[in-house]
Amino acid sequence: MTDTVVSEPAFSQTARLEIGADEYRLRRERVFRLLQERQLDAVCVFGPTRVAYLSGFFFSPTERPIALILTADGRVAALLPQLELSHFQQQGPALDDSAIYPEYPGGGSGRHPLLFLRELLSRLGVLGRRIAADVDGYEHRWGYRGPALGAVLEQPVQADVALIDNLRMVKSATEIALMTEACRWGDHAHRLMQNSLGVGAEELLVSHGASLQATRDLLAALGERYVPKAREGLPANAMFIRGSNTAHPHGLHEAGAVKAGDVLVTGAYGVVGGYESELERTMIVGEPDARFQRYFAAMLAAQQVGLDALRPGRTCAEVEADVRRFIRVELGMDDLVRHHTGHAFGLEGHEHPFLDLDDHTVIEPGMVFSVEPGLYVPQFAGFRHSDTVVITSSGSERLSLYPRELDELVVPVG
Repeated sequence: MTDTVVSEPAFSQTARLEIGADEYRLRRERVFRLLQERQLDAVCVFGPTRVAYLSGFFFSPTERPIALILTADGRVAALLPQLELSHFQQQGPALDDSAIYPEYPGGGSGRHPLLFLRELLSRLGVLGRRIAADVDGYEHRWGYRGPALGAVLEQPVQADVALIDNLRMVKSATEIALMTEACRWGDHAHRLMQNSLGVGAEELLVSHGASLQATRDLLAALGERYVPKAREGLPANAMFIRGSNTAHPHGLHEAGAVKAGDVLVTGAYGVVGGYESELERTMIVGEPDARFQRYFAAMLAAQQVGLDALRPGRTCAEVEADVRRFIRVELGMDDLVRHHTGHAFGLEGHEHPFLDLDDHTVIEPGMVFSVEPGLYVPQFAGFRHSDTVVITSSGSERLSLYPRELDELVVPVG
């Protein structure tokens, strides 16, 4: 572990914990320059997270298409359903133009919402010119049925999710500060959950109870500084699964109570300013036997290899290769691997790039990853720690600070 990217606090003790208008403006300016460099005239951004990243407009995605349009000459426009117009005006930037449609699929207009977008692009003077998009039309969700953007415009559209998502890979000091705060509350939620664990504890009740109490604590501590960015979910969350169910990397909750000898795999996170953290731990109820200790030690050592391997200038694939080589050669447990070592995240729980053998993205300071190599023993248990890690100028720093060692992760019996 080495120096941190954040040399001083990005927020005062009274500042609202969110990205400010100036940073959103700088993000859009980066897109304007990118369009000019690629000789594109405009980009239509449909992905809800990408829209939020560029505009500050957070919304609950439904069947109603929303698009943010940026032009190479610096104009900002939007396609919005009527029901989101005032919501956008509350959060988003001033628009140079907009297309407001009454409802999906038409609201009595007899016209699909993307036809309103075609008219907007015509008014902006870019119809028939070089248009890009993150995806070629609105995502199909909640019953939405719509044509491709290229079909509506009757011209090719350069669809490329990387156009915006590559800009999201390296986090700003403000983004890292928000994620650091999110880690603090994810750690707190996990501590509350661990303190509530014991033989007879109900999996669902303990998970939700700890999440609710951690959220109460967060709101009491942060007050009006905390700015929710979603309609659903809690700002601080913790959960666990138990027993042989943990041998499934993404095992679902099961009804029932904790028993002595159960292996637990936990997950906890906070959400601050729309940015997430990630924390996972492997625990044991009662004294660990030799079998558990063997796999736990192997998992912890593999995670340390991943943490040590992360530094600028290396590729994601090289980090994964270090971890897989250690698991295969030093541990002899390659058959217990079910997934890659980790992934980037920020506004979403999983983002590009990935610590994977086929991802050759070069690691840069300011990137944020989970580091979570797992070992999964069929019919016995899974073993996985995950930590939020930020890349620094010469290495990495762990932002989730929850204990990793076994003696801190034993749930007492009796």
